[in-house]
Amino acid sequence: MEVLIRKVIRGSLFALLLFFSTFLAAQTAEVLTASLKRSLDSLKRSNNLSDWIYTRIDYTQAHPRETLSFLMNSTADAWRGPKSSAEMQAWLLLLSHQGYNQMYAGNILNSINCYEQAYNYWLEHNVNMDISDFVLKPWANNYTRLGDYEKAIFIQQKTLAFALKERNAELAASTYNNLGISYRSIGDFKKALECIQLGKQKVRSTAPISILLDNTLADIYYDKNELKEAEAVISSNIARQKNTIKDQETAYWLLSSYITAGNVQLALKNLPLSTRYYQLALKTNDQYYRGNRLREKAQIITQLGKIKLREQQGKAALTFFNQTLNTLGLLNSAGQVNPGKIFGDNRLQDVFYQRSLVYSLLGEEKEALQNIRWSLLAGDKIRFELADVKTKQRFQSETKQMAEKAIDIAFGLLEKTKDQHYAAVILDLMEQTKARTLLDDIRRNQQQLTLQTRDPLFIQKQNLESAIAYQEKIALQDARDIRHSAKNSADLKFKLEYVNKKIRERYPAMAWNVDTELNTQALLKRLPAKAHFIEFFSGSNRIYAIEINNRQLKQVTRINHAAAVKQRINNFVETYYSHGPEAMINDPKAFFDASYHCYQTLMGDFSFPKKEHLIIVPDEALGKLSFEGLITGQSYQPVISKWPFFLKKQNVAYAFSIQTWINQSKRKHSSLSEKENPGTEKFAGLFITHQGNNKQAIPAVALEAASLKKLVSGEFLIDKDAGTKDFLRAFEQADVLHISTHSYLSGVRKEPTLAFQDNQVFLFELSALQNAPGLVVLSACRTADGMMADGEGIISLSRGFAAIGTQGTIATLWNVNDDAAAKITAETYKNLLEGKEISSSLHEAKLNWLNSPQQSANQYLPYYWDALIFMGYDQSINLPKAGWPLRYYGIPFILIGLTAAFAFYRLKK
Repeated sequence: MEVLIRKVIRGSLFALLLFFSTFLAAQTAEVLTASLKRSLDSLKRSNNLSDWIYTRIDYTQAHPRETLSFLMNSTADAWRGPKSSAEMQAWLLLLSHQGYNQMYAGNILNSINCYEQAYNYWLEHNVNMDISDFVLKPWANNYTRLGDYEKAIFIQQKTLAFALKERNAELAASTYNNLGISYRSIGDFKKALECIQLGKQKVRSTAPISILLDNTLADIYYDKNELKEAEAVISSNIARQKNTIKDQETAYWLLSSYITAGNVQLALKNLPLSTRYYQLALKTNDQYYRGNRLREKAQIITQLGKIKLREQQGKAALTFFNQTLNTLGLLNSAGQVNPGKIFGDNRLQDVFYQRSLVYSLLGEEKEALQNIRWSLLAGDKIRFELADVKTKQRFQSETKQMAEKAIDIAFGLLEKTKDQHYAAVILDLMEQTKARTLLDDIRRNQQQLTLQTRDPLFIQKQNLESAIAYQEKIALQDARDIRHSAKNSADLKFKLEYVNKKIRERYPAMAWNVDTELNTQALLKRLPAKAHFIEFFSGSNRIYAIEINNRQLKQVTRINHAAAVKQRINNFVETYYSHGPEAMINDPKAFFDASYHCYQTLMGDFSFPKKEHLIIVPDEALGKLSFEGLITGQSYQPVISKWPFFLKKQNVAYAFSIQTWINQSKRKHSSLSEKENPGTEKFAGLFITHQGNNKQAIPAVALEAASLKKLVSGEFLIDKDAGTKDFLRAFEQADVLHISTHSYLSGVRKEPTLAFQDNQVFLFELSALQNAPGLVVLSACRTADGMMADGEGIISLSRGFAAIGTQGTIATLWNVNDDAAAKITAETYKNLLEGKEISSSLHEAKLNWLNSPQQSANQYLPYYWDALIFMGYDQSINLPKAGWPLRYYGIPFILIGLTAAFAFYRLKK
């Protein structure tokens, strides 16, 4: 048995591993099935689990398409689990074969799950086998097929470390090749080329594995648009492979070479030669795999369709694309797409998008729109499986251009037909491309708390999240440890993903159903009756805005020349806000005109009832803009306080998306820690009145603390009492948390960071906490500003608090004027104490600034009063007023009464 296992390890996964292979191969299909059943029953009676497993593997390898369910049921059909070392090895091989056969059938997500089970079984049972070839390599390759290149690189680096340790040159070369593919896929061509060169150094130029390396080298040149270099490499590589095909693995290399050659010629517009290469690839697939490598077959057919599309032969192209869908099992007997069968795969994404281009060519815009939406659905199902935030954000960015095309088509159909269905489609598409990773974070926090379970999986999850936060904090604080910490963090995230999958399996409520997630009517019904939204979509060519009022879609507007508009907005913010008030002060007329132009461009097509609450959902550059300070009329006058600011017409709040806004209506609050006094909100404030090593005083912070103490009753933590431990305690206990300290973005990933008296706190450290304040007031500079993530929004401190469960934040868009911020903040709290909602409290505080005497006329400019904005779910907050609470006023009378009673008792006695 050990000899057999060693052969299995050394051999290809394509090889037959069966105990009864010679006997079974000689039978007809009917006799084979009967023989198989007798053999399996006999092995079960003799309690021979190892050979029972190998028999099932062998049979499915001989009939891969017909017996997939038979193989997948093997673990459930086993009468017991493995006990001996040999049985564990056999069980591990079964899991890996399940992964391989799922990949062979084209189901990448199921294949990934199988390989993940195999890897974790190997870890948990300490199985004495080398899994680099038959688990790690195909598992990583699946992640590249899915588009999760960060995860693929992580697994490939593990494989490479093992190969280098064992001095396995061929394994090292093939792993370098796979790393080259991953780095090429994320656009890091320098690292990709380095990997290919390192791979070539491990083997001779005549070694078979060098064919694989040259295939990838040609792909890198192709992606870099160095087409002549790509053509030379791939042509030479094809020539050297003639008469060298020995098995299915080397046949796959030739198949890949033909596909790359076809791609290169398609890019060079040599359509006949491109067609010939693709046809050779199909012939190779049929000859060596009987056409059963479905993903490769589907890819080739799609490429042939692209050639017909390039030739403007729409119907011929559609025939090929339909053949692709049929190959992947998505067409029903009538030849129509079955949406319920759409799965996550980047090649499926591609073919639906190509079909949309065909239907646009044929003038069938409705069909074109539907196919882009199917493409986005396939992309969403990929995205749901991704764990790394960076990968999700990149994926979100890549799909945004596709969504823009869909919105273009839907807008054209809306104008043409006046059918409001297309307005609903536009809203769906906007929400599908906005703040999705933030929404994931908010939901994860809420669902985990809803379950309120003491399941050890949740304890393990929390421990892993805390460990990851610790490693990331080390990396941000000490550059010398960054590589070591990054590796540790990657290992921990890898384990965390597996735990999260286990939790989703055990608690289906934790799983997000992507098929039903974006439903416009359901979304609108969840909005308050009088909620009024303007949501923007900022594309490459156009900007769209949609108005929603009283749960109805009112209108959709389109702004052309998006790049110029976004650049103008960026210039406006940079000129008049980012570098202080000087530009406004020096030329108020220029500011007035520029501000009016921004307003007219973005909001000119809308009209609003005066003083109505308005929630704006910005996108990209628009997120750096405070709409309240925009000028709504073009008649300039020198008295700044009389200018027609948008603030005077509307009460404005902001949201990251409508879905995040709805989800923020639920407070992150563990039922294990109910509030002591329901109806009364706890206030905590942290104030750092000195900054830097020289402890330079910040008078405005001290003034702010003193002002708030006169208004609000609560816990005031100042300087030495405002340390990191104090902050963490206040974060979990307070309903309203006021933070007046220095804040900034740390490291390459621009992590939102708060500086306290003794140390700094990164927001990712708070994700595992059970409670979060309902409102966080960030009285620090640029807490609503940050790094721009295309398709996700501004990664700000305000967004970070929303991700960990805060319902809303008051934050700043630029470096505030300390005096103005302190006074407007105090006025906001005064309004909150009167029972007004958060956005109204801030709005009236700004209006009060404009209507009150100031030291200088320049202080009426928006730079001074408009930095603070409210983002999140609006609500009123019952804060305790400063002074002795009313319920305590009876205590002295009680004490006096008790004293009198005691005295009377003594006298009487």
